[in-house]
Amino acid sequence: MNNLNQGYYKIWKNDFYTIEANIVRSLWEDKFIKSFEKRLNEIILEIFENSKNTLLENNILISILFTGDKKVAELNNYYRKIHKPTNVLSFPSKEINNRNEIFLGDIVFSSQTITEEAKTDNKNLEDHLIHLFIHGVLHLLGYDHQKKHDAHIMESLEIKILKNLKIDNPYN
Repeated sequence: MNNLNQGYYKIWKNDFYTIEANIVRSLWEDKFIKSFEKRLNEIILEIFENSKNTLLENNILISILFTGDKKVAELNNYYRKIHKPTNVLSFPSKEINNRNEIFLGDIVFSSQTITEEAKTDNKNLEDHLIHLFIHGVLHLLGYDHQKKHDAHIMESLEIKILKNLKIDNPYN
């Protein structure tokens, strides 16, 4: 992103995580990103406490791209051979970088798909994004939903985390 009007970069950091975010300004409202940022600590803690993941003992790093359908469709086509956009993509890594952080991977969100889904399903937009962030992080931690049994485990965990965050079950 060469132009500041096109996008900006944010770092959200505390003692156990760093999240580096690239945000396409024309597609994501600042107030929406700030609202997400305010709940980030709470969300991350719930994910790691409920997934019983020991990575929280380390400093973790996650990269997020807040973009739109065009970029997500390109990535979805290139990496998954699916020729359309989706709401969220996750690219797990789990590598240790030169700052001794565990880089869990990348999460990519599409504003248009997320907004359309929230409208169609009559969901709160912020709650929907939080759910998709949880979904994406769980993928980075190794959870999957390709098989029915695995999908049940992942969805149950998502529902539990969301309930603790006072967000309704998105699967109802």
